[in-house]
Amino acid sequence: MELWVAFGFGAGVGALLGYMFGRRRRAPPPPAPRPTPRTVSGEVRRVALNEGAANVLNALNNRLAAIEGLVELLREGGGKGDAERLRALGMLHGEVRRAAEISQHFLELAEHPIGAAEPSDPAAVLGTVLAGRETTLKELGVKAVRTAPPAPPKPPPGGGAPMVACPQAQLTDILTRLVDFALRRLRDAPAPRELRVAISEAGPSVAIALWDSGAPLSVEAEQRLVSPFRFTHSGGGGEIEFALARALAQSTGGSIRLRPRGGSNGAEVVVTLPKSVLGPSAHATGPPPTIPSLRILVVDDDAANRDAMRRLLERLGHDVVAVEDGLEAAAHLTPADAVFDAVVTDLQMPRLGGRALYEQVSEERPHLARRFVFVTGDSARAETRRFLEECGQPAVLKPYDLHELMSAIGAVAGRP
Repeated sequence: MELWVAFGFGAGVGALLGYMFGRRRRAPPPPAPRPTPRTVSGEVRRVALNEGAANVLNALNNRLAAIEGLVELLREGGGKGDAERLRALGMLHGEVRRAAEISQHFLELAEHPIGAAEPSDPAAVLGTVLAGRETTLKELGVKAVRTAPPAPPKPPPGGGAPMVACPQAQLTDILTRLVDFALRRLRDAPAPRELRVAISEAGPSVAIALWDSGAPLSVEAEQRLVSPFRFTHSGGGGEIEFALARALAQSTGGSIRLRPRGGSNGAEVVVTLPKSVLGPSAHATGPPPTIPSLRILVVDDDAANRDAMRRLLERLGHDVVAVEDGLEAAAHLTPADAVFDAVVTDLQMPRLGGRALYEQVSEERPHLARRFVFVTGDSARAETRRFLEECGQPAVLKPYDLHELMSAIGAVAGRP
């Protein structure tokens, strides 16, 4: 009897434990712990572009260029009475430009030789930034002094000022943060207050040095400035502005450092950015520049791009000959009496591309080679960028802005 009691007791305990563990197994599992956020460094990871990716970007930019050219044609011929149609075209144009920015931002994240990012004029951007802070400068009684390098005796295509490989919006953000960093320091500085900004060329780079008359900066303070959340003492404030500006500069292949300033106990902030290997900054605003009637040869194997550019140039009063590849263009340029004020050509074309056409004309009629303008969507390929840098002719990236295209044409038209 005792054995049956013991057996029954053990079976009951086992059943109870089995029920409890069974319920536990059937209960929903606890939520997985959230991954610990990774610290984001100032360095930007870049992606490698292979030949296929470069071809995709080239094809995308060709389509965007054709769409934008057709939009320009329709918008100009829409008439004042069709407000809804013009509004729709304006919205379409805005979408094209946003798509172009996506393509450009992708290129900025790609692994490419230094200097291939969208170019901008540091002197012009600095002037815009200081103008935007004019009220604060006056309130604090700050004297702003700017110096820039003299124009070279032979200005490069597109102008005499050194262009940097940094998109205008990004350079504006960098300089705005550094000017705000200086103004924050100057609030606590005794009068007279001064801000000095100097732009200088340094080999393949352009340096923008900023110094203010606030509390002297030491070179050793750089680690604190670029790691604003690691230190409890602010030491004058503005660390966030400095750290963000540095990360932005690094993302375009540049740097921001502190260096001792000659004749002063303190240091100055120096932004170093690579010189641009491309032409003037794209997407200028306003109507295209007025240029006297020119004879222009347009070379593009893409029928939609070729037709849209021809129509746009003819609408501006120019005499245009449009052909589909370099072989046809060479036939128009070979005769000794052939006269063209500008040759606007794509680079990637079957049979004879724009580069081979340029090299052939350089040997046979070098004065005509100096009138070439390259319009290309192939800015992802290292070979393309290297050629554009070496030849020294204006380059306009697809999808192009009409203002930018006409500025490039005007720069080469009639060159001896």
